[in-house]
Parts: sequence; C-alpha cells; structure tokens
Amino acid sequence: MITLTILSVSFLTAISCKIKKVKSPDAVRLLWYVHLVLLFFAIICLLLNANGYGFKGAYTERVFFSLYAGSGVILYGLTPKEVTGKWVYLVCFFGFPFVLLFGLLLPPLRILTIMAGVALLYDGDFTRYPIDNDYALQTREQGILSRYPTYSLIEDKYWFFEKITPDVIHQRSAPMALQMDKKAEDSVHVSLQVFDRAKTRFDTTLYLIQ
Repeated sequence: MITLTILSVSFLTAISCKIKKVKSPDAVRLLWYVHLVLLFFAIICLLLNANGYGFKGAYTERVFFSLYAGSGVILYGLTPKEVTGKWVYLVCFFGFPFVLLFGLLLPPLRILTIMAGVALLYDGDFTRYPIDNDYALQTREQGILSRYPTYSLIEDKYWFFEKITPDVIHQRSAPMALQMDKKAEDSVHVSLQVFDRAKTRFDTTLYLIQ
C-alpha cells in the first residue's frame, strides 16, 4: 500500500494548502527541484524496465513513481490558479482521482476503471527466495488482477541495479510451499507444492546465465 499511502497523504496536503491559501515561494521553489529530481529517476526507471533491469528492491520503482506524482499533487496545492503550462501540468496529477471517480460513474467504463485503479495503486505482494549471493526467485501476487502469482528471476547487477527475467516458471497455481536446491553453478532445481486437494508437486530446473 506504499503508492496509495503516499498519494493519499499528498492529496490531503494539497487540499489543506488550497483551503488555507498557503503562500510560500521558497517551499514551492524547493519542491520543484525535488520534483524534477524525482522526474529524472522516474525516467531512469522506465528506461531500465524497458531493458529488463531495475533498481534493487521490489518496491523501489513504485516509491520513485509515487513520490514523483505525490510531489506534483502538493505543488498543485501550493500553486495559485493561473492558466499556464506549469499549472495545467500540475492539474494532471491532482485531477487523477477525479478521473477515476468519473470512470466509476459510467457503467461502460466501470470495470476498466477499477482494473486501472488497482493496477496503478496496488503495489502487489512480493516475496523473494534467495538462491545464492547473485540470484533470487521472486513471486508477485497481484490481488484481483490475477488469481496466481508470477515468477521472476532476479540477478544482482552493477551496484544499485538488478536484472529481471519475468515468467521463468509457467505455473498457474497458488503455491503452498517452495523449495530450491542449487545443483550446479548454472542451474537450480525448484519444487512447488501446489495448493489443491491432491497436493500436487511441480518440479522444474532454472538455468542461471553466468
């Protein structure tokens, strides 16, 4: 719930600033610098994700995106209403909840709006199972968006970055238990106990690219 918490606090802060008509040019100037730095990191996150990489940590990209959007919302609350490019840019951040609310009121868009809202606001439940010092198997549960978790292989790379290989296990079942046994330097045996009445086991071997 990191994304929802950050955006909720930012939205309430912006409303409070608007109601109290807060005027603080120094705070606005400083927050713009922070916002632009977060924009830079958000762009870096997009470029990394497009190439199968990411910052270390399951939620790092979410935190950058959430802080970027949240700082934009607060800036809207501190910025007087003047129809300029900056003001329109900040309205896009503040107006996002109202766009979702408008979509919920229209029956043809209701399902799409709910799915979009959950995808953007729900962080997902990540679990990482270490293989060795360089590799880990990651499961991600997406709530109502998917009944079953997805499996990704995480490789430690280059100081603050990691390489992400998605869908390394094609098993559409909820696991009760997961065990791993590294057979060699370049392979690991994975055993899943599937959540069903028969207590089915699923075994596979993952190859670690050195």
